[in-house]
Amino acid sequence: MIKKNSKIVLIGGTGLIGTKLVNNLRHLGHEVVAASPSSGVNVLTGEGLADALKDAEVVVDVSDAPSWEDKDVLDFFETSGRNLLAAEAVAGVKHHVALSVVGTERLLSSGYFRAKMAEEKLIKASPIPYTIVRATQFFEFVGGIAQFATEGKTVRLPPVLMQPIVSDDVAAALADVAISEPINGVLEVAGPEQIRQDELVRRFLSATGDARTVVTYANARYYGTKVNDQSLVPGANPRLGSTHFDEWLSRTTLQKKAKATPRSNLSRKVATVSVLLLCGIVFTALSLRDTAANDSSTNDSKVTLVFDQALPNVPGKSIKGVLVEYPPGGSSPAHTHPHSAFIYATVLEGAIRSSVNGAPVRLYHAGENFYEEPGDHHGVSANASKTEPARLLAVLVVDSDEKRLTIPDK
Repeated sequence: MIKKNSKIVLIGGTGLIGTKLVNNLRHLGHEVVAASPSSGVNVLTGEGLADALKDAEVVVDVSDAPSWEDKDVLDFFETSGRNLLAAEAVAGVKHHVALSVVGTERLLSSGYFRAKMAEEKLIKASPIPYTIVRATQFFEFVGGIAQFATEGKTVRLPPVLMQPIVSDDVAAALADVAISEPINGVLEVAGPEQIRQDELVRRFLSATGDARTVVTYANARYYGTKVNDQSLVPGANPRLGSTHFDEWLSRTTLQKKAKATPRSNLSRKVATVSVLLLCGIVFTALSLRDTAANDSSTNDSKVTLVFDQALPNVPGKSIKGVLVEYPPGGSSPAHTHPHSAFIYATVLEGAIRSSVNGAPVRLYHAGENFYEEPGDHHGVSANASKTEPARLLAVLVVDSDEKRLTIPDK
């Protein structure tokens, strides 16, 4: 057990697990450094690592690749892993903790899991004492499983066993591991009960009022990978979380309903005026389709503010429209938005690859949409095509005095 006030560096501290883990470790009395490109620490280039790791006792790596393409994800985990472990050796770090995935060694037909296995091998080969924490799928990503398997109004899923876990329980396990002695091995963490994947998603859709129908298909794949009853569940003696899926589902659906219910005249005004103005924003963005210049000399997206209007009778709030234009193969850096911003995004042209809060990357085609809640982290936002441009319209309801609408990680 490490002493209180020990320095713990957390790589990937702005995502779903990272934000919870930072709070847990600080509550236990430790000095926690949430290292990220926005704080001047880049594990891919090595920038800022030496300074961040100075006097650190423990490093916890919960970072994830911004792209899940086979080559990209392998490059990310191998490059970041080598840089991080080399810097830890120089700094004298005594414990390296890494978050990985239950079943990694059984899912090597997937480029993502081959990359995670490469990361684990680097950790085991380094001189740094370590603990690898493998977790099962998170409750929070069940919606992503459904979306990936959706065709029209049908969700086609295999009836394989899973043992999902809530992110709070994963963060709690990582906190315990971080303050304990390294085991130089693998610890598995999972939820308290097993459930078949088709039934898991069926319950989720029912509880959230989603009209899609789950169809059980024995040969359906899990993110493109063949799976069986052993693929996604832990082995003997895992650490079990305490939160059951139905308990979490009941709690989160109630929270969402509460958020969706207008609580005052102010919220009703925001909703009404936002709908009235949305049509005008879309018209403005579409009118720029052929006239807005697109810098083809860079792969970065071009962002243009196309609408900015204070909401009538709603002091301090504005609705802002942002047109994002992606050249072929273009992308936006990983980023967040102001904490006051609620965002509704619609793809106007082409197709966009997107991942929010570390969820699996999803493909959105023209006419499809998604939203981001205040404080969400947009890790992947990229044109899905290498040959055709793409355009996305983001509509933000935000504090009127917010001038910087996008805050890149680096």
